[in-house]
Amino acid sequence: MGERCFEFAIVGAGASGLAAAGETVQAGSTIVLEAGKKPGRKLLATGNGRCNLGNRRISPERYHGDVPRAARVLERFPAEKLEQFWRKNGLLCRELDEGRLYPYGLQASTVLECLLRRVVQRGGELRCEFPVEEIRREQGFLTLSGPAGQVRARRVILACGGMASPSLGGSDVGYRLASALGHHVVPIFPSLVPLTAPAARARPLKGARSLAEISLWAGTHGVASSRGEVQFTGEGLSGICVFEVSRAYGELSAEEKRAAELSVCLMPEYGPGDIYAFLRTAAASPLLPAQELLDGMMNRLVAREVLRSAVRDLPPLAKQLRPAQLSAIAARVRDFRFPITGTAGWGTAQVTAGGVPLSEVDVSTLESRRCPGVYLTGELLNVDGDCGGFNLHWAWATGLLAGRSAGTAANPSVRWDHRL
Repeated sequence: MGERCFEFAIVGAGASGLAAAGETVQAGSTIVLEAGKKPGRKLLATGNGRCNLGNRRISPERYHGDVPRAARVLERFPAEKLEQFWRKNGLLCRELDEGRLYPYGLQASTVLECLLRRVVQRGGELRCEFPVEEIRREQGFLTLSGPAGQVRARRVILACGGMASPSLGGSDVGYRLASALGHHVVPIFPSLVPLTAPAARARPLKGARSLAEISLWAGTHGVASSRGEVQFTGEGLSGICVFEVSRAYGELSAEEKRAAELSVCLMPEYGPGDIYAFLRTAAASPLLPAQELLDGMMNRLVAREVLRSAVRDLPPLAKQLRPAQLSAIAARVRDFRFPITGTAGWGTAQVTAGGVPLSEVDVSTLESRRCPGVYLTGELLNVDGDCGGFNLHWAWATGLLAGRSAGTAANPSVRWDHRL
């Protein structure tokens, strides 16, 4: 083997991989291996191209999976430290809504450029179109190989990302590599993803949007709830609030999923009695068509479907509605139900739930307990966050921790900036 041996090989040029490489390059020769044609494709798409790179309200309560162990990582990288990190590297942040942090210029490309600059200007090497299919230990090195060739390194950081958004590079390669190295993988499933409903219920509402409070039910058992804008699609329901309950759906058993329903409360600020009173007042108008009864309260498409599902034979005029029918409409406004048939799948998922248990890594360094010299980051680990920058925060935190830990192991004399 006459080829060059690197001190560090990073598998994946996404958020956590580039964050890690910016640290290891300070301690020794570093190569980043990316399967795609370009680095950071998923990063460029986040936040609708604006890159929701973090949140000022970071707390363990916004995460799922191995949360107690993840909390130890999050404690070391609170939001203010990551803001300092970006500022130090020439990127200012701004807060928009609900603590969400974005680059000040609202361009994801500036985040990627910042990360690449940290690696390349310090002498790191980036090699794209280099998928890694196998990692094996031989003669004191780790050899990473695939169709494009092989690379040797003393330490490896797995930052391959998860299955979400395959069109942007999502795949199961990281889980396969981790499994081959002796790790278990908690079953993975798409999270932060739209939910699907029967076509007969979904298609009439396509394109409608409503501010609502939603609740996921498995039979008679309430599972999760959220508030926000529901977006009705031709296949089901979407929107941030739907994404947030989608993880709970993914955790249901097969039997519970068969009984799953999403309840949409279209007027959460009002009780049933208030809604009934509004309906009685509106219905008193002598010429108001019954099908327009709810038009002053909600999206028109949604209003029509609520009426159709609440009253079987709608009379021509609202004044002809009986009190019992008005009560049924009021109840339906508060509890507009959709059977849930599944999720929209990996193609529209924002993140992967499940992954390698944190018990199988040293959470102070993220080094594998099964294969010393290998470190794991980001979505490969059994931790995922809510919408709002929490998953990218986890990517930065784990990437920086793994990169610095590997760098210290290789070169204890490196002087890190301990403010970060």
